[in-house]
This record gives sequence, structure tokens and C-alpha cells, in this order.
Amino acid sequence: MNKLHAKSYLEAIVRFGNISHAAKHLYVSQPYLSKFLKDIESEVGVKLIDRESNPLTLTYAGERYLAYAEEMENISQKMAYELQEIANLEKGRLKIGVNPFLASHTLYNILPEFIKNYPGIEVELIEDSANQIEVLLAEHKIDICITILPINNEEIDYETLYTEALYLAIPDQNPLAKYVQSSEHKLPFAINKLNREKFILLKNNMTLRRVTDTFFEDHDLKPQTIVETINVDNALYLVNEGLGITVVPASVKMKSSHQNVKYFKLNEFVYKNTVAIAYNKHYDISKAASVFLNLAIMRFKER
Repeated sequence: MNKLHAKSYLEAIVRFGNISHAAKHLYVSQPYLSKFLKDIESEVGVKLIDRESNPLTLTYAGERYLAYAEEMENISQKMAYELQEIANLEKGRLKIGVNPFLASHTLYNILPEFIKNYPGIEVELIEDSANQIEVLLAEHKIDICITILPINNEEIDYETLYTEALYLAIPDQNPLAKYVQSSEHKLPFAINKLNREKFILLKNNMTLRRVTDTFFEDHDLKPQTIVETINVDNALYLVNEGLGITVVPASVKMKSSHQNVKYFKLNEFVYKNTVAIAYNKHYDISKAASVFLNLAIMRFKER
């Protein structure tokens, strides 16, 4: 029996209140989970789940089992980190969570130097939406992440790396582009002219999309969403082709080589990207994660 699964299995049963929903969440069959629970109870000689309650709850023995399992997990993690430190970072693994936009425009200001300095550290990148990355960090399934504020999970602490302005990117073919002469905060045209304009937007689970939606709501705008994507570079490419307007961070604008786009800076006191490096505040981070965090802070302070 794989005891490493016992803690997460019991936690899932209590979280969802029944075996079938827990099994679905864990991607195992209901019979397998039921047998696993019976086997572990048989091994320890006491019931861990109160099957008379609805939803299912832990018995007192189950609560103590989970407490010891948590302690064992922490000891095991501490041992792994200490052994990695003993190896003086000659070996190890660093799991970094990052969303696709920050992977392209922020992470690679840090990662090449880290890999060059610590070639024995295996770097595993987990690229997903900011929300999902925060879940993985809170569950201690990654060591550290680069994300965009705000962070709403109380399990997570962070250090701010930088803040950047956001820009409307308007294709030259759009009549509104002729009004854009500078990056002043005051719109060079009546803001209601953006109403019903065609927009290329990021998907709803992306942080930049939430900021963009706030901009629309603040000004009572109803955009025509013609394409949704998870990649802001793809959105800007479609703008360059004349298909619609989008919102891009300054880092994307600066690296862009598109010739058929006009940019207008939004009010950076209201609409902005604040990029941070985050970690789970309830766990000691590994030496590799600590070195990576300090390198990131140092690099962006130099900018």
C-alpha cells in the first residue's frame, strides 16, 4: 500500500463529503478508493472515517492520523531540503509556476542566469493560469511562482518585482488610430468610441483579462469579443493584422516589432500589471528556491 497517498485521499474524502466525489477529484475509481480506505483502516486497526455521518467526517483517530501524516510529510520535506543544501546546490530540483505571458516576458530575464550558475539544479516549469498556479503553490506542489497581483490566497506571501503600465493596442486600419499621437493619460478620443469595437481578449481566467474587464466596466463599454486567447503575443499579432483592439502590458509593447499598431497608455494608477514572486508562507523554501527568489529581486531592482 502506498501510504504517501493516504493523507491526500483522506483529505479529499472529508473535503467532498463522500467517496464518489473524492474519487472523481483524485482521478481514481470509487471501488479503488473504498478499498484503499478499508485497507488502511485494517492496517492501523481503527476506523478513520465516520460512515454514519453525512457528509462523511473524520473520527478522532482519523484526525490524529492526518496530524501525524502532516508531521511526517513536513519532516520528509525538511530532510529533502537539508540534503539538497548539503549537496551545496550541486543537485536538486526547483519547481517554478508561471503563467504563459510571464514565462515569455519576465521569467527569461532570470532563468538563464540561474541555470548557468547552478547547472545541477533540475528546473521544472509549470505553466498555467495565475489562479491555478496559486492553487498549486498553496498545496505545496510547486516551490515558487511568478504571478500577477492581486493574490487572494492567505497561504501565499510574495515580493513585488515590478509594476508596468497597460496599453490599448489599436490597429492602423482602425479609424481611432489616427487620434493616437502620444502616450498621455487623457484619451485622444471620446472613450465611448470604444463601445462595440472589436477586441481580441485573453481568456477569463487570466489576470490581464480581469483588469481589462474592469476597464470596460468602469467606462460602461460593451466590446465585441472576436477572439479569446491565453497568449498576449497572439492577441497583438492579430491586432497587427487589423482584426481588432487589445490590451497589452508595457513589456510586450517594448518587445514588439509590429509595424501596424498604435499604442495608447491607460491610466497607470488605475490599470496596471504588478508582477510578484510568491511562495507558501507556511513552509520553509528550499535553498534553490531562495537563491532564485533573491536573484529575481536583484535583477528587477537593477532595472
